[in-house]
Amino acid sequence: MDDHGPGRRPVTSGRMAPDPRVRCGACSFAWFGATAAHGLRIVGGCPRCGGELEFLGDEERDEADVARADRVASAASPASVLGTPLSWDR
Repeated sequence: MDDHGPGRRPVTSGRMAPDPRVRCGACSFAWFGATAAHGLRIVGGCPRCGGELEFLGDEERDEADVARADRVASAASPASVLGTPLSWDR
């Protein structure tokens, strides 16, 4: 796993990543995705060190992003794209 250290952001394609949605107050590790923020709300503490989490994003926006990702994931399932295998049609 790549640890960018406290206060640093990963650089991708020459652009800076967006601001984190969650940061640990103890170890300063940051999470950037809506799915991670949703899961960390459920867990309630830093999975790395057990420290207290600071939620920096908008909870409603995070929930909407997770719901949208779930819809996209279910719409793009292999069976919905490829259909049932031919051996099942017999």
